[in-house]
Amino acid sequence: MFFIFPVRDEYGVKRFPFAVLSLIIINCVVFFISFFSPYYHQIIMEYGFIPSRFSFRNIFTSMFLHGSLLHLGFNMWYLWLLGDNIEDRWGRLNFLIFYFMAGIFATILYSSIIPERYRNIPIIGASGAISGILGAYAVLFPKSRITFKYFYWVFLKIGTGEFEIYSYLWLTFWFLQQAVYTLLVAKSKVESSVAFAAHFSGFIFGMIVAFGTKIFKEAKYRENVMYGKNALINLLGKNPEIERSITEKEEIEKAKREIIENIEEDRVYATKIYEKLIKKYPEVTLPEKIQIKISQSLERQGKFETALLSYRNFVLNYPFSKLADNALFSLGKIFLQMGDYEKAKNSFLQIVLFYPYSDVYEEAKFYLEKKLPEILKNHSIIY
Repeated sequence: MFFIFPVRDEYGVKRFPFAVLSLIIINCVVFFISFFSPYYHQIIMEYGFIPSRFSFRNIFTSMFLHGSLLHLGFNMWYLWLLGDNIEDRWGRLNFLIFYFMAGIFATILYSSIIPERYRNIPIIGASGAISGILGAYAVLFPKSRITFKYFYWVFLKIGTGEFEIYSYLWLTFWFLQQAVYTLLVAKSKVESSVAFAAHFSGFIFGMIVAFGTKIFKEAKYRENVMYGKNALINLLGKNPEIERSITEKEEIEKAKREIIENIEEDRVYATKIYEKLIKKYPEVTLPEKIQIKISQSLERQGKFETALLSYRNFVLNYPFSKLADNALFSLGKIFLQMGDYEKAKNSFLQIVLFYPYSDVYEEAKFYLEKKLPEILKNHSIIY
């Protein structure tokens, strides 16, 4: 016997998932009231969704009914495990709208593809909505590491353990499994009391919505960054356009190659080469990922003035990078460390104004609203 179960994901949340918890509580209360009622069968027939008797009311009510404690437990655990991240990313109201829309979509699509023999059987459970969450999670957090616990019992040997796997690998396998069973049931190859088609449909809905929000976010991100480019130049200054000689260009390219070759094995040495390079050619910028690694290395070594120049070049040359907001945040902290409170404030303000979807948005707001005013108050500076 072998049993495997996801127990935690990698990402924490910034806000407590009240919407997720509320759904769990409501589902549990409804389950214990209905399941242990002597009229349980009548409740299922009255409030479960029967495809041959289409009812929007029953699509909604069926999401709160479950067939067993195990059915409820699995659904609520997945809701808690992954739903908190979706709620944290989209906000409570948007999450709730998405949750119910996923359930509605899954139920309707299920009704349209199941064989005729299933059309008078009530469908119950939150699985369609939960599958929507799984689909959205696969798109929004593909590289999140999911920890699984496993248990096995072979003859007299019993063992347990755990392992990690990227969410996109696990959820891709899960989705393919649901797709195969959906096809087999539709082709009358197998009989099942599990609504695989609802799982399949909900997952697709979740992926579509998540992809849509990512595309919108990217478009809004680029619009904000374009608008904020002039503000960045006002804050950081503009690199002069300098015409270099062939000898100077060769010297710069040689130094760049040496930095790139050594960045992983000997970052300190690569950083020293970069320091010499920008001392002579302060406007020079390395490839995106190399530039940010050099900047972080300089910051860790406490070489704040050089780190400022490095981060500055990164932000000015790669304003659309997904790391530009992090570079700005680092600039703000370094300015703060060096006592330049006005530039620190402006760095954090850039994130709040022009990078509203940033992972460091809340931290930047915290520095602007709490940290900086406290520091300035202690230094008797008017903010």
